Amino acid sequence: MSETIVFVHGMCHGSWCWEEQFIPYFEKLGYNCITFNLPGHETEGSTRRISFSLGDYVQALRNEVENLDEPPIIIGHSMGGMILQNFLKTGCCKKAVLMSSVPPTGAFLTSLRVIFRYPGVIPYLLLRNLLGAFKKYPHLMFNTAALTSRYSHRMCAESFKAYLGLLLPISHTSSISILVVGGSKDALITVRELESTANHYKAKLTIIEGGSHDLMLEDDYEKSAQVIEKWI
Repeated sequence: MSETIVFVHGMCHGSWCWEEQFIPYFEKLGYNCITFNLPGHETEGSTRRISFSLGDYVQALRNEVENLDEPPIIIGHSMGGMILQNFLKTGCCKKAVLMSSVPPTGAFLTSLRVIFRYPGVIPYLLLRNLLGAFKKYPHLMFNTAALTSRYSHRMCAESFKAYLGLLLPISHTSSISILVVGGSKDALITVRELESTANHYKAKLTIIEGGSHDLMLEDDYEKSAQVIEKWI
């Protein structure tokens, strides 16, 4: 029986972010690949306001894992990485990959850094419009104009309630083998934050030189996919 990989998307994304490149890549290697939309993320490009907690998202991941016959490998991107970290408080998987993930210290310092560098996000935060902030500053996700044109319209509204949950740190560690992967040019998560995540979990760390936040959507996504392939 082939191993199963469950992919967890991040803020304002959906299952589509894995389906174009990462899932075909790993399916060719023989893995059974599963991705799903977090609650409220079912419609690409939706601007409809949603309100779910981070716990709701963790439960959605738990539901997917409980439907499987054996523990999977789980890959979580950005907010999906924090969802995965919270899942590991009580949940189990074979291996875990934190890609461009919110660190265990939470997103508070990350948010302050973004606000300081890009004060234009403040009106959107006051309106609880996270999608609007990312649309104004798409380079926080994508490192080229071509990627922005290709994918930014597919992003959807995010729950501000879930975002508030991301601000809180977590203190638990895990006995699960963990890989931390991130880009050196990520405008959201710094290399120092990636290092702190790896240190917290005593995990292997790989930095993709020149990589942006959305590593799985880049033209050279194979760099990240190959790192994960070799590790798992």
